[in-house]
Amino acid sequence: MAITRWIEAHLNHLAVAWVSVMALLSVAKLVKAGRLGADIDWLALAAIPYLAIIIAPLLGFLLARAAFQSIDNAPGVRLALFGRWRSLRLKEAHSHPLYGTTGFLTSLLVGLLFGIVMRTGEFFMIQPALLAHAPAWSHILYLAMAAELAMMNFFYMVCFVLALRRVPLFPKMLAYVWILDILAQVAIAGSLSGVGLPVEVAEPLGTLLMANMNTVMVSIFIWMPYLLLSDRVNVTFRQRVSASA
Repeated sequence: MAITRWIEAHLNHLAVAWVSVMALLSVAKLVKAGRLGADIDWLALAAIPYLAIIIAPLLGFLLARAAFQSIDNAPGVRLALFGRWRSLRLKEAHSHPLYGTTGFLTSLLVGLLFGIVMRTGEFFMIQPALLAHAPAWSHILYLAMAAELAMMNFFYMVCFVLALRRVPLFPKMLAYVWILDILAQVAIAGSLSGVGLPVEVAEPLGTLLMANMNTVMVSIFIWMPYLLLSDRVNVTFRQRVSASA
């Protein structure tokens, strides 16, 4: 609970830190491109993907926060059909000892934020500055990776807000985003399969995409059973308790 409260109390500071660090990394990339001969018009164009990456999680946070001002009732259609459960009224769920984003749920919240930071840092470390005279395949690769990163940062931040606000849609939304993440890796591989990637680029890229998919699969393997069967998750997001309780 202390970590969750700290995150809620310091969201503005975290946002400022995010923008500051990512802006510095972006400027460093653009400066390097300028030293390699890029003109000011090209640098302005090359800055757009960096801006999208920086803004995406902030936009996801603001939109999700605005869309879910209050905690709604449990969703009518349930996908979590395992176990035997007894429904709770809204007030009963809110007063239940297991209600809230504490325990392992805190770890999941932190993991969502940490995942956004790690994937973005990986992009800045691996992807070189975008140059006008670079081959066409490098432009396609760069834009595909940047678009995928911005999109996933947006959706994972939406999941973070849903969890933080204890919105019942959270477990289902996270499952959808996991599926989207896997499909995005497959889409990138497909979009680059016919653009003439050199072998020395294609092999590391394949390894990276597979590593990203494995990371998502590990997350599903670890967290899906918890999201389906945890008493805390079911009380907080589905307003139900075990029938034996």
